[in-house]
Amino acid sequence: MLLYANGDSHTAPDFGYVNIVAQEFNCDLINQAQSGSSNTSILRRTREYLEHTIPDFIIIGWSTWEREEWYHNDRYYTVTASGTNTVPKELEHKYKQWVIEQTSDRWSEKSVEWHEYLYSFHLELEQKNIRHLFFNCMYDFLRKKQTYNWNNAYVDPYDKDYSYYQYLKNKGLRPDEWYHYEADGHKVWAKFLIDYIRENKLI
Repeated sequence: MLLYANGDSHTAPDFGYVNIVAQEFNCDLINQAQSGSSNTSILRRTREYLEHTIPDFIIIGWSTWEREEWYHNDRYYTVTASGTNTVPKELEHKYKQWVIEQTSDRWSEKSVEWHEYLYSFHLELEQKNIRHLFFNCMYDFLRKKQTYNWNNAYVDPYDKDYSYYQYLKNKGLRPDEWYHYEADGHKVWAKFLIDYIRENKLI
């Protein structure tokens, strides 16, 4: 059985939760998660992978809503609102202005946009009979206009307490300054996902 994973730095570690899930279900693992990744990048790279390989199961931990991916001179750049990203000199002014524009209202708008994008992707996977499980790494959907039935393929996307970060924080685990958890946190999240997958018969 082949398990495909994607996401940002919360999914990327070699000691991470997805490795534990793969071992539990005796899966070969392809993990394309990248630190600092935007949802645009995660979605693009997942679709590119599916063009040549159909896994038995997909797990994706979606990143924060504000991040974007810019294509410039045949290269992709992920930008975040931290103000610390490295971009080509000709994009520095654009990036600085973009950071200023990432207000709480803009974050909420992007959340609404991604709610629609991810539901469309969910339906796309369902139509292709590709089993999958999504979860939010940091935030739930903000100011959603409506909720959707995800057929248990998304860990409660409308409840912040079921995001990866908040779930582990509520369990008493301590993240580092970049909101990352160590191996003990990944073990707890892996157990949660394994139980969720079994309970909902996703594999």
